[in-house]
Amino acid sequence: MYKSGLYILLLLSTLSVQAQKVTDTFKLFFDLNVPTLNPKMEKKIDLLIYNDKIINGSNVTIVGYADFLGSESYNKNLSMKRAENVRDYLVKYGINESNITLCVGRGKVERAGMTDRGGYPIDRRVDIVVNNKTTKKKETPKYTKTNRKDTAKRVRITSIDEMKNLKAGSVFKLDNVYFPADRHIMRTESQPALDQLFKVMRQNPNLKISIEGHVCCIKDTPDALDIDTFEPQLSVNRAKAIFQYLTSRGIDTSRLSYIGYGRRRPMVDPELSEEDAEKNRRVEIRILENE
Repeated sequence: MYKSGLYILLLLSTLSVQAQKVTDTFKLFFDLNVPTLNPKMEKKIDLLIYNDKIINGSNVTIVGYADFLGSESYNKNLSMKRAENVRDYLVKYGINESNITLCVGRGKVERAGMTDRGGYPIDRRVDIVVNNKTTKKKETPKYTKTNRKDTAKRVRITSIDEMKNLKAGSVFKLDNVYFPADRHIMRTESQPALDQLFKVMRQNPNLKISIEGHVCCIKDTPDALDIDTFEPQLSVNRAKAIFQYLTSRGIDTSRLSYIGYGRRRPMVDPELSEEDAEKNRRVEIRILENE
């Protein structure tokens, strides 16, 4: 009886540990003889990071493969380059390199008896294996359901560096951060402004901010559709993208928050021109604390 009870206790303990760990494998496919990611696979990685499928603190293994075409040495080199390119992309967009425990190329996948000159596309891939330490509860969209007028003091600044001098309650538009239409993934030309925002936050540890998204050109829905995630919360996702950029570089979450207002707080109403729409389509920074 004692041994039976002990066995059950050990089993439950094992199951409890397993329940706290989630291992997922994500497959990225490559073109024939090409080691670089194509735009479709880059977008897939973007969504994996955005949706917290790959998070800092997890153990990440990257394994590259090639199909049976070509020599053994060629395929070994090709598969390694594919793995390295995936690793570099992950690091570029916020995953700590220290979390990547293995990056390796396994060469070709053996396919006995297969002679098709077109090769085997499924084997031209990289597997990202992620062991998340804990499961993450899906976040509830953060947007206001009211039309309460915003009475905050809006200020104009010529440089993001000026935000360090603003008082709590001040709000300014975050310029030079660009999003493609209907998407939350920022364009590469946004990098200088993001770097400057990070620099100010790092150098001013008492500064706390709220990142607030706004959209234009909708009437019958609370927020616009994000075609990257197919969720009707574009303003939320854009604000969250900036939030995640800052946290990925080490800014503590206690100093940041994000929210999406959809089109509930327009600067111009009604919108009669593209200029009006541009004023409503924005991301703003609200100073919460600055002591």
